Amino acid sequence: MMRPRLKTILICFTILVTLVIITGLGFGVYSYFSLEKEMTQKLESKKFLIPTEYYAAPPTFTARTLLKIEDLESQFAKQSYRRRNYDQRLLPGDYFIASREECSARLQVSLNEEQVQCFGWVNKEVETNRIDSSIQVLVLQKDNLISQVFRGAPFQEVPSLLGEAPLLAQYIGNEPLMQKTVTLGEVPPMCSNAIMSIEDAQFLEHGGVSYKGILRALLKNLTHGRTAQGGSTITQQLVKNYFLTSERTLKRKFNEFVMSILLESRFSKDEILETYLNVIYMGQNGSFQVRGYGAASRHYFNKDVSELDLSECSLLAAIVNSPGLYNPFKKPENAERRRHLVLEKMQAQGFITAEQANIADRTPLPSAPVSLATETAPYYLDAVRKQMDSMKISPEGMRIFTALDLEAQQVAQESLRNHLDGLEKNNKYLKGLKEKGNTLEGSVLVGDNKTGLVSVVVGGRNYRMTQFNRAIDGHRQVGSIMKPFVYLTALMNETPEGKPYTPITLLKDEKFTTRYEGQSWSPDNYGNQYFGTVPMFFALKNSLNAATASLGLAVGLGNIVDITHKMGVESELKTFPSLTLGAFEMYPKEVLQSYMTLASLGKKAKLSFIRKVLNSENSEVYVHNPEPEQVEDPATVSSLVSMMKQTVLSGTARSVTLNGFFNPAAGKTGTTSDNKDAWFGGFTPYLTTVVWVGYDKNIPHKLTGTSGALPVWINFMKKIGTRYPPDDFPWPEGTEKVTLDEATLKALGAIKGPNDPTSVELIFRKGTEP
Repeated sequence: MMRPRLKTILICFTILVTLVIITGLGFGVYSYFSLEKEMTQKLESKKFLIPTEYYAAPPTFTARTLLKIEDLESQFAKQSYRRRNYDQRLLPGDYFIASREECSARLQVSLNEEQVQCFGWVNKEVETNRIDSSIQVLVLQKDNLISQVFRGAPFQEVPSLLGEAPLLAQYIGNEPLMQKTVTLGEVPPMCSNAIMSIEDAQFLEHGGVSYKGILRALLKNLTHGRTAQGGSTITQQLVKNYFLTSERTLKRKFNEFVMSILLESRFSKDEILETYLNVIYMGQNGSFQVRGYGAASRHYFNKDVSELDLSECSLLAAIVNSPGLYNPFKKPENAERRRHLVLEKMQAQGFITAEQANIADRTPLPSAPVSLATETAPYYLDAVRKQMDSMKISPEGMRIFTALDLEAQQVAQESLRNHLDGLEKNNKYLKGLKEKGNTLEGSVLVGDNKTGLVSVVVGGRNYRMTQFNRAIDGHRQVGSIMKPFVYLTALMNETPEGKPYTPITLLKDEKFTTRYEGQSWSPDNYGNQYFGTVPMFFALKNSLNAATASLGLAVGLGNIVDITHKMGVESELKTFPSLTLGAFEMYPKEVLQSYMTLASLGKKAKLSFIRKVLNSENSEVYVHNPEPEQVEDPATVSSLVSMMKQTVLSGTARSVTLNGFFNPAAGKTGTTSDNKDAWFGGFTPYLTTVVWVGYDKNIPHKLTGTSGALPVWINFMKKIGTRYPPDDFPWPEGTEKVTLDEATLKALGAIKGPNDPTSVELIFRKGTEP
């Protein structure tokens, strides 16, 4: 007979087990319906992954720029555009090349003998009902010059045309991603067959879990004494990639098992395979995950998934198993071996013949793509996100069309890095600092004067090394970059004698001391060299501190602050005498904004890194409208710009022309008194570029704007600035162009050495010319 105590224990144990079973069943039922609801919502809505998409600026085609027709066709072919005859109807994604006669017939305009060809196209994103009005045509001459650009039909001549905006990056939250959703109908059958052959031969037969596969994998793993083969089906891989994590726990494997069966009971094989092909991890492009066949096709082959052949389909199927191990760019031998295995499996299952397998097996692997600006483009995206934050627009799920010029960003990146590397290698002082762990840094910003759109943001040498964005968040002393605003203030005022200041108003360049608030301040010229009486343009081009400071005190520090803020500077400026020499901090983007206003002759267009933002319904959330505002008299600013041109021609920036950049340009070097910051801000009628060089630790580098920053500007502008016509600034009405001869310059005291020219061209406001 059972003892009472033992009986009580057994009863309690039975009750406990029953409660556990009931609880487990209840939890299981709840989990079943909960998981079913979540999976149904995700799969039926097709919202696999909803990234924020960032697009670079589209290529811009402008009259009077050089372009080879073969380069243009290659560019469009890489974007999978289809060539058509000149007289055929174009659809989105089509282009044509036509002779002069054919082009004239299409455009219904007469062309001259120099115009030999035209190139026309319709961008892919154009809506069907807008095709005719969206056809774009470039007319090219024998010398590869674009002579005219048209949009129609009916065709109208326009200033410029835009190509396709390339997808730059995608993010899920802060996770960088590349993904392009495709339908199963877009995927070639050989791609589906390849992935099933190597990953899940019984995919069309099993109910989510392959018991044969699990048993086969178990036996093989036991035989090898390690994990030699997995038993996961495509359905299980989808569940793991989309609903679960990759952690190796019994709970995760159990959920994967149950959810796979549940998934197969609710969705068709086509729906499961399509989803799988859109979310499977396919490798890395820099810091960006490549997700799905759509993105992988573009990353590995630079083509749409619908255009893949057998060798490419088999390679993608090979990569799926381990994108790092079978990366064709980094581990080609592994990739070829795995591709061969995929082809063997496909042949064994009757999907392809032995001949097809052999041809695909002998096909060379793709070459690694040339990635532009991978080291610094994240700085640009950082600037974009900060602008989105300032506008209180959440980027989640948005399509953000930026102004980033990938080629220009790459050139700026290389120009900065190569110059800084050279300085740290060849400059003994900087080399010593490098050996002590100090890295010389820099930033580059480039903006379009008319639109205010910023095309380049290089916030440092390499984003992976440091994410601090010096171009946007660096607050540094600007030094002589400030001086043009002192001279602009003077040009708007009169001398103590009641005469208007002009570029040839004489200034005293001599040592002096001024007192303020119980302190004294004496500005020193670079090298302690003083020139006595000099005209204003001479003092500015040679960056004479004493002459500039005395001028600033004469015209009023408060007036200088007002003008500087008008031109686009937002940082607080205190009315100390040292303000005249830039002894205060600015953000590089403020320098860019204010110098772009100078370049536009007093017309300020608000800076933006974003052209437009579209939401998931393709509705515009934001569109950049520069709405330029004339903040200062154009004739007065023109006079200043003509003086700043002399900086480039014969002043502290004369190495611009000596090193081969001959387009009309103006600018100003900037060097702080403690030699911790080196700047150059320079502009043409089209572009403004600002360069800064210094140490994050704010230690002296003993560089000047001429030696530290200017070489970066020159190298960049020789490659990018020459895209534009060599036009001079469009001097407005109310100005007079005056050429000063050698005798006049000598009389003014403007010839002090061999570098000073014997002829100088300046702009005066009418009524003030000599």
